[in-house]
Amino acid sequence: MREITRVPVDAYAQAHTFLEAMTTGGVLCTVARHDGGQNVLTLGWGQIGPFYHGRAICTIAVTPLRYSFGFLSEIPEFVLAVPDARSKAATEVCGTVSGRDVDKWEATGLTRVPALHVCPPAILEARLNLECRVYATVPPPHGLLTPEHRQRPLEQQHTIYFAEVLACYRWAE
Repeated sequence: MREITRVPVDAYAQAHTFLEAMTTGGVLCTVARHDGGQNVLTLGWGQIGPFYHGRAICTIAVTPLRYSFGFLSEIPEFVLAVPDARSKAATEVCGTVSGRDVDKWEATGLTRVPALHVCPPAILEARLNLECRVYATVPPPHGLLTPEHRQRPLEQQHTIYFAEVLACYRWAE
């Protein structure tokens, strides 16, 4: 593998890039377990906001129906990755198949790169990676999602994860 060089970028200044990707196909999100297992899922809802103790914050929502929910319960960290042209198709795969049934890394050909501050890996084929550590969760019931989501049985409703952004970077050309 070629040498990989990270170029730090301001996460808050890149918020529009993440939010645009979420609304046009989704961003990739990697998670990990203590046994070394890793998964990648597609997210289409989230927020990046003002600084928390000098760092940006990121908010995502995941339902217990998703395989990745257990990963986040075990290790409350994740990496958000904005797909580039090479990985745009992977967002569809990672959003339509379950990691219970398919090794999404194998199925998509995405390349894992060890993160700097969290257990889940970054993604080489992403134009931006955002490393996050959860500092608070809001389990259901809550009024933070749409009425349609709140009508689901409680055990299917999304937990909201608030995370501190520890690093944001792109890969050197």
